[in-house]
Amino acid sequence: MTLARSAVSNVLITGITSCESRGVEALARAIAEQLNTEGGNKVTVLTQTPVLDAEALAPTGSLCVADPFVVSRSWQQMRPQESPAELTARREQLLAETDLVIATGGDLHTSDYGVSTPYLRALIAAQERDIPTVMIGQSVGPFDDPADAEAWLTVADRCRLLTVRESASHGYLMGKLGLPEHRVQLSSDPAFLLPTANGERTSAVLNSLGLTPEVPYLCLAPSQGITRFSAVDEAQHAAALTRLATALVRTRKMPVVLVPHCHDSRSHNDDRILAARIAEAAGMPEVMALPGALTASDYKGVLSHGELVISERLHAAIGALSSGVPAIAIGHSHKFNGVLAETYGDTVDVDDIHADVRAFVQDSTVINRLVNDTDVAGLRATLRQRLPLIMERARGDFAQINGLLGV
Repeated sequence: MTLARSAVSNVLITGITSCESRGVEALARAIAEQLNTEGGNKVTVLTQTPVLDAEALAPTGSLCVADPFVVSRSWQQMRPQESPAELTARREQLLAETDLVIATGGDLHTSDYGVSTPYLRALIAAQERDIPTVMIGQSVGPFDDPADAEAWLTVADRCRLLTVRESASHGYLMGKLGLPEHRVQLSSDPAFLLPTANGERTSAVLNSLGLTPEVPYLCLAPSQGITRFSAVDEAQHAAALTRLATALVRTRKMPVVLVPHCHDSRSHNDDRILAARIAEAAGMPEVMALPGALTASDYKGVLSHGELVISERLHAAIGALSSGVPAIAIGHSHKFNGVLAETYGDTVDVDDIHADVRAFVQDSTVINRLVNDTDVAGLRATLRQRLPLIMERARGDFAQINGLLGV
């Protein structure tokens, strides 16, 4: 069913937490820009940090408002204080003006973070009012609580479009949750479509480190927050990353650029702290942290000129992969190996492109394998063949959305 096309379609984006995470920014910006490729769509982004996100998403022309459906205590100082009545009134006003609700969020719908069901509220409210809803580029599950799984399935069943970004979720939804095959499509993460900062901007960022796009370098994107979800000791984690960075310099004979992809106001998730710690502990001028308040597109510009990216942040890896640069993930959940495995295809062994963070910290052979056994040229060649398919899948989501909007 296609919506009746009016002069302007009002689209609401939910599933956004905060663009303090450049991965979240990458998702929000890519989606907003794709919605405006045809012009005429008014995009409103629900977020926990509306003022900060309005600046980050200014190039898209989006309106950023404090999410009235999910109010996070951890960001309460960065959004207006509202009474329950005020939140209810804003919810009603937003929905009254909305033609379509798009849910993103990557991996919100899992038991990992405990936020799956709250982030269904905007979709549930829209569906109760017969406003069309879609969920795109999802990684879903696993759910520990059957009630969470049932809540998600109820909403998913009423979505006009449902896509997942990797085969692991595709199989989980059909095999474990029993979703009919025709109800879910295999797609890609929308952030594959994020625009890259222009060459002049990227050169300026690299010049601040004494580098240029022409000089080979490696990138390492550490995650300050990964220890919270993996039961890994913080000091041991930082030490392992430091060993990795120094080994890369000595073996690969290239500088290592530390990419702090999340600039969180909460110290437990701020990658700048960990990047500075690694650079100091390494004690080598070739190990350097990117400074400044860079955007997701800025980081993609830097990642796009790297020889190899090793990342604990999935969207830093996607920034590299979408630029044709080989990336390896150090992760704590299935979303990491799922997205990378989908990107490279089944001709690449998943162990060659993914390491579990627990093994990385505890087993010294993992670092040796990453440093010495990674076939960068082979990964680059495979990526070159697969990337057009991955990009086309992501664009396909928006072709279908435009169809729903009557574009």
